[in-house]
Formats: sequence, structure tokens, C-alpha cells
Amino acid sequence: MFNVPGRLVCAGVLVAVWSAGAASGEGRQAKKAAKPRKDTAMAEIWTQKGVMLCSPKVAHPFCTGGASALLSDGRILTTYSGPVTPHGQKPGATRIYACVSADGGKTWGPEREIIHHPECQACGGSILRTRDGTLWVFYMGFYRSAWRGGQPDMEATRSDLWCTRSTDDGKTWTNRQMIWKGYTGATNGALETTAGHIVVPFSYVVPNPGRLVSACVVSADAGKDWKLSTNIDLGGHGDHAGAIEPTVVQLKDGRIWMLIRTAKGRFWQSFSTDNGMTWCEATPTPIGSPSAPAYITRLKSGRLVLVWNNTMATTRGRDTLSMALSEDDGESWTRPVECARSMQLSYPFILEHKPGQLLVGCNHVMGGWKRVAPVLFRVSEQTLLGQ
Repeated sequence: MFNVPGRLVCAGVLVAVWSAGAASGEGRQAKKAAKPRKDTAMAEIWTQKGVMLCSPKVAHPFCTGGASALLSDGRILTTYSGPVTPHGQKPGATRIYACVSADGGKTWGPEREIIHHPECQACGGSILRTRDGTLWVFYMGFYRSAWRGGQPDMEATRSDLWCTRSTDDGKTWTNRQMIWKGYTGATNGALETTAGHIVVPFSYVVPNPGRLVSACVVSADAGKDWKLSTNIDLGGHGDHAGAIEPTVVQLKDGRIWMLIRTAKGRFWQSFSTDNGMTWCEATPTPIGSPSAPAYITRLKSGRLVLVWNNTMATTRGRDTLSMALSEDDGESWTRPVECARSMQLSYPFILEHKPGQLLVGCNHVMGGWKRVAPVLFRVSEQTLLGQ
């Protein structure tokens, strides 16, 4: 574990600054980005020792990875959306699929459609299993992204945030709700706080100038009502500018920590002391990122685990997914492990399906998002600790 050279202050809270040299994977042998295989037109994926690919077989030409959740009997449910890009399609062209593994992700059962909207494109689902056993999927109902002259057309631009739930381990999905209306471009996990609040982080488009701000929708009553939090506005101008695609985790002192994708070369951060309803002024972190989202969660061991496209002290973009652990709620971190590399691996998520056993997913992207496939790999907490 490397030493912490300094700290950032946010609303009186001390947050560790990373050491860029130690966090870059310095000392590891550099490997060239993989090239496409002739038979599939998808790039090969290089993995670190101890990392095992275990993706489901998907026949669709375009499927974005979603999320995974543990079922009551120990099986794993994973979701993804497809079979085509949601952009430029007739309404109802995309849906969200699920499949189940009974052996820790080594093999997967048949694909099943779980969410479809005939009026829009259902896509981009995140999963949360709450302590009462309910499975929640938070996803987009995408219509259109329309920008003219560098500004969003706020009447035509629409991608609402929806949720649905299952109380029978994913056999049936009920109580479909639109929990926010406007334009959001992605979901990135969800959190049940120790107080029982459901916190869903997302970002949304605002005008004048057009940009994105980050916020959460929060329910204190098991999804009966949803409230929009204060937002985090970093300024900027453009359809990928501002505060984008946040991820959240609850710290041991009860605060919620938000890490935010930006176009500033690093994540920014904010904190909430009231279950995600209000957020302090955002500050930059030293964690380098090529304008791509991270995912952070807490493990059974009590450690935090972070997965992201690490660009600290490197020039790489989204071609490498790295992971690191923290024993002290983010004040210091283990040396990041470069788990997987290809042309582009992005939008990651993590499920701890057994204590210390992690299933990590992401999008495998080729040709400027013309072809996308979901990727899953298994890695142990001990591997990330270098043991």
C-alpha cells in the first residue's frame, strides 16, 4: 500500500490524494492493445494473471453490458441491452435481457427478455438487490438526443430514468415506474444506505449552455416516492461536458461519496451527509480518467474496490481496466492491477458473488461504438492484493 502524500478538503471532510506514480501500475510490463480477430471483428482481450474471462455468449451485433446481482440461492443474474444501438431506431427496437449462472459465472443459461417499451428504447440497466431481497433494475427509456448549434433541443432530447422490481429472483418484473423525466445518458449502479434509502446516481442535460450535471434520485419508502437531489454543476459546454455518470458508495461514517466522470482528465468528487439528497461543492481528485465512468463498491471484507480506466502517469485511454482496494475508506489505495486490455473496455460494474470473489463486467467496444459486446471476468480480492 503506498503512502498518502496529501489531502483534499470537502465540507470539512478529509479525502486522500493518490500518488500518481504508485497508482499507475508503474513497473508492470507494457502490453500493446489487442487487435481484432478476423472471425468475429471483435478485438482480443488481454487479461492479467488470475483474471478469467467468463462472458455469456451473445449473438446480437450490439449489446451493452449492464449489471449483475446475486439471487437468493447463490446464482448470479446478469443483464445487458440490445440487440441494436438505441440511436436512430424505430421505437421499441431495443430491450433489456437477462441470463443466469449457477456456477459463479463460469457458464450461463439461456437469454431472456425482461424489459421492453414499445414507445421508446429500454437500455442501460443497473441492478440493486436490497436487504429485503427485492431486485431493482434502473434503466433508460431513450427517445432521442438532439443537439443543434451546440445546444440541446430540450423538447426533442429525451431519455427518461425508469425502474422496475422483482420479488421472485427475477422470474417476473412489476411496478414499472418513471422516476425522472428528461435526458440522462447512462445508469451507473445504485445504493441502499444503512438507513434504508435507495440512492440512484445519474447525470442529466441542462441548457444555456448545454451540458450535464450529476445528481441522484432517492426513495425513503421502498420506491413509493422518488425525490431529486441537489445537483453538481461543473460548467462546460457540450453533449459530453460537465459532471457525468457518477458512481456512489457509503462510507463507514455514514456519508455518501460520489465520484464523477469529467472531461478534465480526472474524476471529481462530492459528499452527502443526508442519504444523497444534498451534495457539497465538488472538488477534483488526483484519480486520472479519460472522460470515462468508474464504479466503486464495498466488499464483505470492509474494503472499498474501485474499477476504472486508469490514465495516471500513462497516455492510455479506455483500452485498460484497472482495479484497486482501500482499507481506509479511500484515504489510501493498493497499487492498481491492470485486469484487462483491449481496443476499448468501458462502463464497468462489480458484483461480489462470494466473499472475496468478484465478477466484473464492462462494454467491449469496436469501431466507434458500431459493435459492442458485454464482457464479464472473474478476479479475486487476493489477486488485487497481490497475493
